Amino acid sequence: MSPSKKSEQQNDDLLRKIEELEEANRSKNAFIANISHEIRTPMNAISGFAELLLQLDESDQVNEYASEIKGAANNLLSIINDLLDISKIESGRMELVPVPYYLHYLFTDIESVMSIPTGKKGIGFHIDANPELPSQLYGDIVRIRQILTNICNNAVKFTNEGYVRLSATFSETDDSDTVMLRFEVEDTGIGIRKEDLNLIFDKFRQVDMRLNRNVEGSGLGLSICRQLTQLMNGTIEVTSEYGKGTRFIINIPQKVMDRKKLSNYLVYHKQEEKKKSVIYAPSARVLVVDDNPVNVKILRGLLLHYEIDADTAEGGEEAVKKATENTYDIIFMDHMMPGMNGEDALNAIRALPDKDKASVPVIAVTANAIRGMRDEYLRKGFTDYLSKPVETPKIEQILKDQLPPHLFVAMEEEETPEQEELDIEIEGIDVDAGLTKCDRNARDYLDILGIFTEYGPDKATEIESFATSGDYENYVIAVHSLKSVAANIGAHQLFTMAKIHEIAGKSGNTGFIDSNYQKLVMLYREITANIAKALEENSKKEQ
Repeated sequence: MSPSKKSEQQNDDLLRKIEELEEANRSKNAFIANISHEIRTPMNAISGFAELLLQLDESDQVNEYASEIKGAANNLLSIINDLLDISKIESGRMELVPVPYYLHYLFTDIESVMSIPTGKKGIGFHIDANPELPSQLYGDIVRIRQILTNICNNAVKFTNEGYVRLSATFSETDDSDTVMLRFEVEDTGIGIRKEDLNLIFDKFRQVDMRLNRNVEGSGLGLSICRQLTQLMNGTIEVTSEYGKGTRFIINIPQKVMDRKKLSNYLVYHKQEEKKKSVIYAPSARVLVVDDNPVNVKILRGLLLHYEIDADTAEGGEEAVKKATENTYDIIFMDHMMPGMNGEDALNAIRALPDKDKASVPVIAVTANAIRGMRDEYLRKGFTDYLSKPVETPKIEQILKDQLPPHLFVAMEEEETPEQEELDIEIEGIDVDAGLTKCDRNARDYLDILGIFTEYGPDKATEIESFATSGDYENYVIAVHSLKSVAANIGAHQLFTMAKIHEIAGKSGNTGFIDSNYQKLVMLYREITANIAKALEENSKKEQ
């Protein structure tokens, strides 16, 4: 064989081996993603049943066991989430979602999260932020928070006395609109051997296993941190003195939205609470789709705060019909509905011959709020994702992101509207929590409670009939809807019970449903009756 032929043969062999390796890597990532999703369902059920025990049984011993079960389940779910993250990164499906954010929220969030593990171990946690930092930046705050939380958690795991400190400062770059954020996480823990420093970012690796065998985790956290940092064009380094402590240094470039100093922001923020910009979009055409009338009432009511008088549809078929007949600027689509579900309705709308109607932004509205669900809904073709129970800031951000700018009218409110209180007590209902979901609007909340009592008896009977007839598919849809409604009115126990039944149905545990659906229906009817009685008494009091 001539040298050129031999060289050509070697190149072909090399290309074939590369293709085989790439295919093997794709298969591995697909396997991890699939098996992680399969594991998540029963793990959610275990966690949910433990929560149900905590809600329904008050004995100390049962509560202790249930808390241990739930804690172990949460640790496993954390590992599963790490597996999914690493799989998405390696397959190129991990996306960054940059948004404007206020930096002080990042620090308060991390401080809140870290207070629990540091409190349990009796060590200190300190945040030292440069007061000259810009107050508002533009970037993927979710992933930055994930990086810092992972590294801080890692520091806490290996620190038994002393402290963990998060420091933050910045430097200017060649781009006048961009700064380089510098975070340092320092601990007084066991440290890392010099020969192990190059290994800590390896996947599935925990160094010094003899000392660390009691430390829970997947060994993926630091690998994810490094790869997320690299996705944001940043760097991560580590220095350590064995037996004395470790320091991680993270540099991430971020675009500056507001040069106002971090030290001044809290003062300005308090002053500006009385005078803030409010958006209105009275000309926007919006469609709200949900099979549950209470959910429709809530979302439609929240949109009225922006002067948006939304159309409504009670299911997927009606949504497609209205989207065919009208041109909407945005559609809020419940994902889980009987008959034509949200995903099928989305596909039907995208297939419309009118390009303007087919390309309307469609927002998935769902109670599935676990990490990574936004990526899943975007993959299915939704424009964005809104979790239940819906909240005003999230709706406002979606409106800002998706509606054309010419539809907005900005105004300034001189004073923050007075927060309404409601002098009413309802057994089984956290009135203050429900009122907060309605943006402290007492009239809206009372209207929603009225709708709940109007439809409650029929909905309870419907859930009961699905269970007795073995129609578990529609049973899951019905309790899923009940779950979000219960959350919105402040019915915490009903919410938890509906959530557990939804998890049981999704995991195929029909035996649990058969044994316990009557308890759910009984509680549903009891709370409906309690609300009706309270509303009647409140009406007499107002007369």
